Amino acid sequence: MDGVPDTRGTKALAFELGFDLVGVLDPALSHAPGWVRSVLVLGYATLDEAYDYNVYVDVQGARRWSKLAYEVLVARSARLALALRDRGARAEPLTFEDSVSLIDLRQAAVAAGLGVLGKNGLVVTARFGPRVRFGAVFTDLELPCDRPVQEYYCSSCVRCLSACPTGALGPMGLDRSRCLADFAPSREMLALQKRLVRQLTPFARLQCSTCITACPIGSDLAVPYWDGE
Repeated sequence: MDGVPDTRGTKALAFELGFDLVGVLDPALSHAPGWVRSVLVLGYATLDEAYDYNVYVDVQGARRWSKLAYEVLVARSARLALALRDRGARAEPLTFEDSVSLIDLRQAAVAAGLGVLGKNGLVVTARFGPRVRFGAVFTDLELPCDRPVQEYYCSSCVRCLSACPTGALGPMGLDRSRCLADFAPSREMLALQKRLVRQLTPFARLQCSTCITACPIGSDLAVPYWDGE
């Protein structure tokens, strides 16, 4: 074994495995198992809209969905957990199934200093804006926790609110019942989804990301939409 890594070594390992942002969270701010001493909150920049395409499948009569961004996160989190184990630490990756019950990844990312909670309800990072998806690895390494960002750098901007095609975003936050990205829409919103959301096939669609693409932070890094010309 190479020896149990410290904070610097752990973060360097995460970056080496392809993550773009790494923060350390106090496990008390999650529902992590009792053996966990630190939570690694991991950010992966999704600068191409391809990461937001949803693919639907039927599994034993139940409709389920998959998104490339989350598949990448789960796979890389597992690789990081294995790498930490090889170095003598105990580590478990957060699975998609456990993400709701064990940790609020948006709140975790904010608490770990990876960004601020934007007016679109998403984590807005200083480099990539809201073009980031988050995962986590639980570990018994005792690492110092990172602190939240002090500057709220999207306070004077309302572009995401203005861009929302259904008025789901407003001064009071997100009205999920009006969000085109909702997976349990009303009949009215389902009709709007079919009309406004880009559908590649009956089983693949682009989840609405207007509030993401409208954000000026990180827009210079995003891959331009290709229209086939």
